[in-house]
Amino acid sequence: MALPEDRTIPPEKFPEKVQRFVGPQAPPPMKMMLARGMVPMKPLVQVCALYQLALTDDAELRTTAVGTLRKLPANTMVGIAKQPMLPVVLDWLVDIYGDAEEVVRAVLLNKQTDTDTLVRVAAKADEEICELLARNQARLLESPALIKALYLNRNTRASTADRVIDFAARNDLDLSDIPGYRDILAAIKGVQLDARTPEEEAELDAKFRATKDACTVLNDKAQDDEAAEAIVQQALEELDTEAAEPEDKRGRSVAGMIRDMNIAQKVRLAVMGGKTERGILIRDTNKIVARSVIRSPAISDAEAMVYAKDKGLIDEVINYIAKNKKWTRHYQMKLNLVQNPKTPINEALNFLKFLRASDLRAVSRSRNVPPPIAKAAKAMLRSRNG
Repeated sequence: MALPEDRTIPPEKFPEKVQRFVGPQAPPPMKMMLARGMVPMKPLVQVCALYQLALTDDAELRTTAVGTLRKLPANTMVGIAKQPMLPVVLDWLVDIYGDAEEVVRAVLLNKQTDTDTLVRVAAKADEEICELLARNQARLLESPALIKALYLNRNTRASTADRVIDFAARNDLDLSDIPGYRDILAAIKGVQLDARTPEEEAELDAKFRATKDACTVLNDKAQDDEAAEAIVQQALEELDTEAAEPEDKRGRSVAGMIRDMNIAQKVRLAVMGGKTERGILIRDTNKIVARSVIRSPAISDAEAMVYAKDKGLIDEVINYIAKNKKWTRHYQMKLNLVQNPKTPINEALNFLKFLRASDLRAVSRSRNVPPPIAKAAKAMLRSRNG
């Protein structure tokens, strides 16, 4: 299923007595009577009629119609939301009653609700609504996009995220548009998800939630790329300090909490996390984790530029950056890659020819670049100087 572009209800679908109030030729006073709830009709028909008015160009009519709907008792709306009705109306109810969980739950459990609506809700839903959607295996089979939305939602429990990905894999669903999906499957392969006790899952979820919340605090402090990198470096320094402490006292810093995650959790955090999480995770010793970070579509050019000059990152990350045409269009990116000894020689030589004379001179004298790069820089300087 998919919601139509034209969301209006054909007037002929309404009872004949209602058509004269919702039809395109209906006089404005009659429409306003309907919008104010002054026309007797069945509750389900009234909701659909108010929806129709809420799509008009008349701002006053729209506001009045929505206000009338909001005045209906919550228990009445829950009952209505459970009834068969047009998917476009159900989708609208989610917007109008986003703060009324019982109404939203009724909409999500309605068989007539379009999967587009479920996906939209899943992307920003709270933990309980995510659980509700994750338990609906029929809808998960119908829409891999729903699994993706749940997986990328920060509020989805860690144990639930594992289960929906495992469910997708067992049912051969295509989730290849999730960054690092193959790595995610590799990370959870062999994990006996069904063998986890409720207590183990609760502990897993609690740790993931605590780490996520701690990362949120750091991301809120990272007002710009420079601040984010400073926060990351501080977190990594704290991790080094913890490494020298007794094991039972470790894990109090954010970096320590991330370090103690399993591979699947780290990969998920890399995909859905912010700048600080990515900055910490890209330094992870596990290639699967670092690979997931650098392939995240959320990485900005500025972030990639910082990573390009980090000599401590794995070769695969630097190679990926060097082959990314979007990132390497920046002069500073070319310079950073030339100066990083992990950049493939052929790529570094290609970037070298774009450098200014002053930077070429610095590279030619540097002991931190491979000898072939320094030698090529000297040759280019001589060539330019005639």
